[in-house]
Amino acid sequence: MATKPLSLRVPEEVRLQLQRLAQRFGTSPATLGTDYVTQGVRTTLHPSIEFRQTPAGRMAYVRGVRLPVWLAVETVADCRGDAEKASKLLRLPPLLLKAAINYAQAFPEEIAADRHAGRQPLEDLAGLVPNHSFLRVS
Repeated sequence: MATKPLSLRVPEEVRLQLQRLAQRFGTSPATLGTDYVTQGVRTTLHPSIEFRQTPAGRMAYVRGVRLPVWLAVETVADCRGDAEKASKLLRLPPLLLKAAINYAQAFPEEIAADRHAGRQPLEDLAGLVPNHSFLRVS
């Protein structure tokens, strides 16, 4: 996707925090700022979706529940497209499931990348987030 420059003025404290976060995540402040602006616009257009930091990176989630959009969409597919059945399985109101489906339809490449990242083995994710450990239950 082609990008265009945009100049923003932010308080000095926000600029410093953005620099620290970018360094922590191993990216540039410009890239992280672009991600935050993009996600803010998407959240405004899709108010039932929020973005959360995960070991695999920032991901779209259904607002108010611990369900990534990719998993909601995959559950509908596993239910052969029966959204009502998927809604019951996920214990998710049908309107929230519809919001996840709408978001996934609007941004299919993002959801495909999230699905791929969400299926990574824990061993592969352990090195992505500094000072984070995973508890494995057998």
